[in-house]
Amino acid sequence: MPLIFVTGPQRSGTTIAARILSHDLNRPYIDESEYTPHDIPRNAVIQAPFILKSVLELSYVFPESHFVFMDRDKEEIIQSMERIEWYKDYIDDPQFYNDYVDHTYKYLELLCHTLDEDRWSILPYASLSNHPLFVTNRDDFTVRQWQKDKPKGPKLWRNDNSTGSYKVRLQDIPSSAMATIRSTITN
Repeated sequence: MPLIFVTGPQRSGTTIAARILSHDLNRPYIDESEYTPHDIPRNAVIQAPFILKSVLELSYVFPESHFVFMDRDKEEIIQSMERIEWYKDYIDDPQFYNDYVDHTYKYLELLCHTLDEDRWSILPYASLSNHPLFVTNRDDFTVRQWQKDKPKGPKLWRNDNSTGSYKVRLQDIPSSAMATIRSTITN
């Protein structure tokens, strides 16, 4: 069972995709802000858009790992960034979001040409929409909507007893068939 990193542009759905994969593959879920490289269960699913810039290095540090690259419509990502004012505390140029998404997808394309084909998969965000964990209405999402001290966001994703640990696991979630994702990861 390879370690799985779910990455892509910020606001591309890495959190929900990693949660779904973690649940359906029965693996530990780890948020990118909660792990240290020396203490990762080798069967974990790591939600990690921030580490996108380190994928090449991680592919060498964890030679058995698999990378899931999120593919979400550019305008949806930009709308999400605008809604929560992502980066607005220090970047206020209206062109930034557009350039950020374009740059990120160009870099993902380069990674796909660099890594061996069996080391990565592309996961379309839209393919997650029928899963029971998928949340359609995101109007009240915050930047850290899953943390227990944040009042907004989907309670379905949160486990208020252990959000500070990589051992966070979804509880009382109906099981579902994720054959497409599972076959992508396990093949």
